Amino acid sequence: MNATAYPRLLAPIRLGPITLRHRAVVSGHGMALGEGQVGISERFHAYLLARAKGGAAMIGSESAPVHASTSSRSLGIRLYADDVIPSLRRSAEAMRAAGSRFAITLWHGGHKDSFIRGGVALAPSPVPNLAGEVPKEITTREIRDLIVAYGDAAARCKTAGLDAIELQTSTDYLLGSFLSPVLNRRTDAYGGSFENRIRFVRQILDEIRTRVGASMAVGIRTSARHDIPGAPFDYGLDESVASMKALADAGLVDYVSVMTGSGWAPPASSSIPHMAQPRVQLRAEGKAFKQALKVPVVLAGRIRSPEDAESVIADGSADIVAMARTWIADPEWGRKVEAGEAHRIRPCMSCNQACVGFVFRGLPGSCVLNPVAGREHEFADLEPSQKPKTVAVIGGGPAGLEAARVLALRGHRVSVYERNAALGGQMRLAVAAPHRQEMAPALDWWRHELERLQVRIYLNHTVNTESDVKADVVVWATGAEPGPTAVWRLRPYLFDGIPGTRDLPSGRDVLAGRANVKGNVLVIDEEGGWPAVSLVETLLASPHVTSVTATTPERVLGEAVLSTTWEIKTVAARLRQTGLKLIGETTVANVADRYATLSTGEQIGPFDAIVVNTGTVANKVPEGALAIGDCVAPRGIWAATFDAAKLARTI
Repeated sequence: MNATAYPRLLAPIRLGPITLRHRAVVSGHGMALGEGQVGISERFHAYLLARAKGGAAMIGSESAPVHASTSSRSLGIRLYADDVIPSLRRSAEAMRAAGSRFAITLWHGGHKDSFIRGGVALAPSPVPNLAGEVPKEITTREIRDLIVAYGDAAARCKTAGLDAIELQTSTDYLLGSFLSPVLNRRTDAYGGSFENRIRFVRQILDEIRTRVGASMAVGIRTSARHDIPGAPFDYGLDESVASMKALADAGLVDYVSVMTGSGWAPPASSSIPHMAQPRVQLRAEGKAFKQALKVPVVLAGRIRSPEDAESVIADGSADIVAMARTWIADPEWGRKVEAGEAHRIRPCMSCNQACVGFVFRGLPGSCVLNPVAGREHEFADLEPSQKPKTVAVIGGGPAGLEAARVLALRGHRVSVYERNAALGGQMRLAVAAPHRQEMAPALDWWRHELERLQVRIYLNHTVNTESDVKADVVVWATGAEPGPTAVWRLRPYLFDGIPGTRDLPSGRDVLAGRANVKGNVLVIDEEGGWPAVSLVETLLASPHVTSVTATTPERVLGEAVLSTTWEIKTVAARLRQTGLKLIGETTVANVADRYATLSTGEQIGPFDAIVVNTGTVANKVPEGALAIGDCVAPRGIWAATFDAAKLARTI
């Protein structure tokens, strides 16, 4: 599709003293790339610069603490120290040279700060966070100190040559809590009335304007709503629009950036929506801000494709679109749109597995489809091989597809041999399951890229030894097969798995259509995550299945994994409405005939079919062979693509 298909998206726009080349910006996203440094680390610099070179009009860095009274494990740009200036200056200069602009978000965590970090949280009122930790009610003296701290932080950004700064008032961080009639119970000049609740933010913006003058764009980020369940009044759309209008009409901000959510928000208002939630989740809310404000409105919230972005601007929902995970998946998103190559964009699946999921584990964020994300400092730009080879990739799952793509980009002559009738491996099983269709574009992208790169694909082709193919190099990416490995997590003494289950179909057999079950079905789950959820939802959707019972060691099916990806609330609510009978926090001791005996001694049944979901075992490959993905060890999509990206650069 030609770039002229997106005339509004590619039109320039002015934000106060700066002009953006078009209207697609990279929203700030904490990727835990700071590595304990005060400023922008080499890792984070490389990550940001890749997206600037990829055509982003403006890069919004992660939220940055303005005062030592707040901290976060994932935020390393400490704007309360002069030591931060050199790294900020370096990144700002590099991004401008790449044709982009550099912005940063001024942040204070408020009651979301944990005392475990060695301090006390500050908040307008002693309302606990969701961990139950009670903050200190901030004093007027501390408020005055923070106003100065925000001004000092802004001044450091100006000294470093940044193009824009953005004041974080979204969700229930410190400033968002002050704006909220629920979280702010103060009776002084900073609480009560609407004017009092916005006073702190107004005074900070006054201080920032005084310190930076007219040389920088000053924006503000807010939640369209906090959505505290059951609250008779809240910081909702009307409050949010009124707050931003008052500040914009006073000439204090050059643009308003809109997201949604708070710590209490239900999944539908999540600030990081997952794949089961609608695209462009704040279209109507954006229009409300647009109609009320005279400054540009920036809108975020699962904007994925150029068509999504163009429609947001065309229908008056925003002036600028902000994306985070979209650009994590493809740092060249903007360049591809400008060049008329939108069809080549690597699609974000909103799976939250390696971006949100990794950060929640205290690890640097990445992307399951783009394992180089967050590791640009480790991976040099792809260069043509000095000695192109004929390479055979055995297996067409994510590992094999990514290896073939990178190898072909380097000039090798690549063939992929897949034993099944279609590419995709276990990812293809996920795509076919309910609520997982957003993964399909990723497989389409790989197929189209391999076709463009003239990679030969051989389907229904089994390779047992390297002598079965003619190639200079053979890469094995044959994945894993169903097995009892998940049983060994809690009961390593069950060498053969749960007694009586050896001949039962696995969940992957059911998802692949190799096993047909009907009637009253029992699922014995010990693996958890999406394999368990997709299996159960597939069975529940089958017209041949009358009821489903599932056992799991977890409290809620899929809990451990899906909690880190912000999906568990949605999935648990969905399953509660299906009639699934869940027996949680238990394991199955054995199966006999049509019955299962639980670890408690209780016997359940009879069942017409019993399916086991107990993990996978790596497929055997020749000793000493080049192997990637689950045939090395079953680890998931990110490990598969990371193995592939790393190995393909060495051949």
